[in-house]
Amino acid sequence: MTRRHHHHPGRRHEVVTDVRRQIVCRHQVEIEVWPPRAEVHFRDDWTANPATAQVRFEAQVYNSAQGHTWEVRDIDGGPGQGTIDASGLYRAPPKGVLASGATELVVATSREHPLRKAFAWVTLVGLGPRPVQAAEVAVFPRRVNLYYRNGANNNLIDDCNKQRQFEATVFNTGVQVEWLVNGVLQGVVGPWFLYQAPASGGAAVVTVRARLLGDPGVFADAKVSQLNYDWPGV
Repeated sequence: MTRRHHHHPGRRHEVVTDVRRQIVCRHQVEIEVWPPRAEVHFRDDWTANPATAQVRFEAQVYNSAQGHTWEVRDIDGGPGQGTIDASGLYRAPPKGVLASGATELVVATSREHPLRKAFAWVTLVGLGPRPVQAAEVAVFPRRVNLYYRNGANNNLIDDCNKQRQFEATVFNTGVQVEWLVNGVLQGVVGPWFLYQAPASGGAAVVTVRARLLGDPGVFADAKVSQLNYDWPGV
């Protein structure tokens, strides 16, 4: 405020002039992220749809036209496991050693004012890759009765009851099986094995084994009861 004196003939008076300074107040830069929380499946989770292994985030910067940047951080501030591109598309990491329920942060940072940040929480869930299933072998039939080729009255028995073809099926591997009888290799590799009863003998039980090549701990057994036929049978 200033005062100026004006002189006129015969009188004196003061004129008071109010000078005001115009001050422009600029609002501070602010930023927010949406959605604030998201649940995402691990990228290699075999139980989930691949679409659930990603989510798009959006950021709004107020009072600045310079935009923002994206990054992923763990909850301790270190680099995150997932990734996010310039459009805000977050992609989950593979499970690795991460536990289901692990959390990391999606961070949007103002370009003009890097101290202005907004955060979204991402919870990673899922089982990861399909568990590796152990190799297995199944053999069919599991138990049969056969007659010796000769002796007693075995000549009355049809030859189809003196031999039997076994079939092996392998699971979770493409490896073939080898065949053993009472622990002795028969020189046969593949899904089929024809077992023939000996010429003669007494009542006995024989083990026919289908064993995975190169992995003797994976096998399946069938039991063969070997008999004589006495006519008339009792």
